[in-house]
Amino acid sequence: MPRTGGVYSPPAGTKGVPNTTIQSVPYNALIDDLTADANAARPITAGGTGATSASAARTALGAQTASAALSSIAGLATGADKTIYTTAADAYATTALTPFGRSLIDDADAATARSTLGLVIGTNVQAFDAGLQSIAGLTTAADRMIYTTAADTYAVAPLTAFARTLLDDADAATARSTLGLAIGTNVQAYDTGLAAIAALPVTNGNFIVGNGTTWVAESGATARASMGAASTATTMTAGNGLTGGGDLSVSRTLTLGTPSSITNDTTNSVTSTSHTHALGFTAAEVYTGTTQDATSLPIGHVLSASTNTWINRNQSVGIYIYTGQAMSYVTQYYSGLGAQLAGTWRARGVVAGNDQIQLFQRTA
Repeated sequence: MPRTGGVYSPPAGTKGVPNTTIQSVPYNALIDDLTADANAARPITAGGTGATSASAARTALGAQTASAALSSIAGLATGADKTIYTTAADAYATTALTPFGRSLIDDADAATARSTLGLVIGTNVQAFDAGLQSIAGLTTAADRMIYTTAADTYAVAPLTAFARTLLDDADAATARSTLGLAIGTNVQAYDTGLAAIAALPVTNGNFIVGNGTTWVAESGATARASMGAASTATTMTAGNGLTGGGDLSVSRTLTLGTPSSITNDTTNSVTSTSHTHALGFTAAEVYTGTTQDATSLPIGHVLSASTNTWINRNQSVGIYIYTGQAMSYVTQYYSGLGAQLAGTWRARGVVAGNDQIQLFQRTA
């Protein structure tokens, strides 16, 4: 298009010259150009809109787009002290707007609006409170009370006639009377000792022990110490004459050591594993030897011996082996004295029918 800035200019070489033949090529180019220009959108500078549709033409000209809302408003019948408002999408109506209403909607903020309405929070209107809001939303019925379930959150619960007789009591004594609780009669009077016991842990192996101030729970070594019982680490030592012993962590056995045989020579004595006793009297012993020349016969041994002199009862005398033959013993007053027998020998009587033969017993 040879249109510049909205102004049409014919193509070069299309102007006719007088007394000359019109050339077909430039002429046809001019005709085609005019056809194209006639079918193109007319620019605003040429008196058009530069658009090919009504909406584009309105946009190009800055005209208002068709609107159902504007059509609704255009159809309203207005009057003094009216304002418009929507009744549906793109649908408008009018309502009264009084001078007071205008004095309210021209307020710049909530504080000014409250002043216009004469509302002073905390003076003639209740300040908003979440707790009151929760209470306002409760559904109540007969014999109900409200209680909190969280901060500023309330619910209702039953409140029986009996419960009200308890709630109206003036003091604890009256409340106990209402409940039928007489301290020391049908309920236990408070006792610090019982309270201490009630607070103790119920642990297997614990003992309840008084510590001089209160009751405490103890077990193991602590309880044994409180009761004066020996610690399991205490050692039981076997004394002289006994064996065994050890700590008290297990059962222990003390064993009496086996003593030696009691003879006239034993004394009262104790060793690490045994003991002996002294004989409180002189006991006869039996000689079990087989040597005919033995000189150490046991205390209490009795024998007969020949003597040239009578020896009084219980008188001591020396006894000897007789050298004349292997069967007899003789006293110191006889002939043929061999080896002397050990110990003290005392006369115990005469052998009947035998001349100067007496009985003798070793006594020491």
